[in-house]
Amino acid sequence: MLSKVKYIVGIIYFFVSCNLQRSEFSTNELNISGIKVDIGCMVGLANDFIYIDSLLLFYDRFDNHHVTVFDTKNKQFVRRFISQGNGPGEAVPPLRLFLSTAAQQIYALQTQTGYLNVYESYDIINKDNIIPEQVFFEDRPLYIKKIKDGYIGIGMFDDGRFRLYDSVGNIISAFGKYPFRGEEMDHMGRFFIYQGFVGTSTDGNYFAIGTSYCDNLEFYRIESGRAELIKKYETYDVSAVIHGNRIRIDDNCIMNYFAAYGGEYCYMLHSGKTYLEHGRFPFGGSRIIVFDWNGNYLRSYKSEEVIMSFCVDEENNIIYALVRDDNDENGGGFSIVQFKI
Repeated sequence: MLSKVKYIVGIIYFFVSCNLQRSEFSTNELNISGIKVDIGCMVGLANDFIYIDSLLLFYDRFDNHHVTVFDTKNKQFVRRFISQGNGPGEAVPPLRLFLSTAAQQIYALQTQTGYLNVYESYDIINKDNIIPEQVFFEDRPLYIKKIKDGYIGIGMFDDGRFRLYDSVGNIISAFGKYPFRGEEMDHMGRFFIYQGFVGTSTDGNYFAIGTSYCDNLEFYRIESGRAELIKKYETYDVSAVIHGNRIRIDDNCIMNYFAAYGGEYCYMLHSGKTYLEHGRFPFGGSRIIVFDWNGNYLRSYKSEEVIMSFCVDEENNIIYALVRDDNDENGGGFSIVQFKI
């Protein structure tokens, strides 16, 4: 997402006027405090956190590798893997990292090439030279997640907000309308203005998307190759004025969803702060909002720290997160923290 936001600043110019966050998401809120996790190596601006079988993985480019692996059970650094390059088993950045707990597989999407690397979770620890299976997506989605019999993707598509793909990357259907005025815009402009984050359920039958620059939040059920919108929250649009090929965000704009994680429940990282309060660097939030997959609000967790990325160990009720850390002794400015929930 970081590279895309940098790209958007040079592509489009928009003015945003926003209102306050939804009040119903502030009920049943619990305050949480984090404990710093020493993972035994330096951490940069990591993202795409995933948790599987006591392993914490995140996309963080160091030492010519893309992904860092940490053993939460034995509290030790395991390895960095997925070398950068065009050779066998290597990958071209930027990547999008996600998983399927049901299939015990880890996925890395090469957004420039359209190739998806598929890794067996067992191989992450037990093999040195991992040559993954690959799936090719001809239309180059910028963000995909695993569903029951294939994948769900978003990108700068000519038709539809979403694409459903089968297990080998073929397009099954294009569907979904952009919120508010999105259907009136060109495919590139509407994708960036209504950019968001997708979470999928463990069984692969549901997905949700939370939009970053307005409060649009949608929940879908997938069945027989079709997706049905089952719940939607939205009250205010992204007001946009396009000046040639540049965009400007109003300092008073309220930021919304900046990460999503799916499991038994849907977890959305929410900001609620203005663009100016973010230092005009609109990432992260301090509230994780929890829904069931029918879109019903359940509870939220509020942290004093600014969370940039996160994942959830639902079995042990732990959130692992990247937080801003001005006191980071390694000088990276970020730390890994665990929250007990």
